[in-house]
Amino acid sequence: MLLTQKKSQDMNNPEPKNILRGIYTWSNVIFLSVFFSSIIIILFPFVYLFDRQRHSLHKLATYWALSIKNLNPWWEFKIKGKDNLAKKNEVVVYVANHQSQADILALFILSTRFRWLAKASLFKIPFFGWGMTAVGYVPVERGSKSSSEKSLKLSAQHLKNGTPMLFFPEGTRSKTGALGEFKTGAFRLSKSLNVPIVPITVQGCADMLPKGSIWPRVNKVTITVHPKIYPDDLTAAELMLQAKEAISSKLR
Repeated sequence: MLLTQKKSQDMNNPEPKNILRGIYTWSNVIFLSVFFSSIIIILFPFVYLFDRQRHSLHKLATYWALSIKNLNPWWEFKIKGKDNLAKKNEVVVYVANHQSQADILALFILSTRFRWLAKASLFKIPFFGWGMTAVGYVPVERGSKSSSEKSLKLSAQHLKNGTPMLFFPEGTRSKTGALGEFKTGAFRLSKSLNVPIVPITVQGCADMLPKGSIWPRVNKVTITVHPKIYPDDLTAAELMLQAKEAISSKLR
């Protein structure tokens, strides 16, 4: 109870050092987002001629994440199970828990190939959203069945072209840190295309950038990549249950 009250006070009445850290952090996040998005947009027409899947543009996006990490020394990222990531030319469906806006930063730090399913509003942000479109990330409108179906078709096309997909199966950020209900789309894709699921647990981002606050905090983040779950003899529901169990096993 006392810890919860302290966190609330920290978010509503931050100390001067936290305000300075926040100004510094958001300044370099905004600058790096505009910088890397601009490069991606400029290079897109040239890259598309020899790299139709735009892996090189996604690689630039991973440099965006690594640059933010290196410029913010109060954020520490630890990766476990990196050997479970997809190898070159291997196709998988990644599914991860979602606690904070910083989750996608943590997942890009893995520096592996993927396209991710993201809420459509992000694609409307100047530069950042334009860059997401150029790389080929997949937009989805929350609550829209037609948008959901379209996004799954685009995701299936990426998988058929040899590119892993990344989903947040909860669909939105958790308010409590506990796993929410999973949506079935990622697991139905896995089953229909016979592509293994790779669960990922992101632990710590909720404290690093709390929901409802703009003030980043000093924190350590652990990213655990779990072993593949093969769909061979499992239903989509069983795949979903096993993935949820794997992810929750590393959550406090």
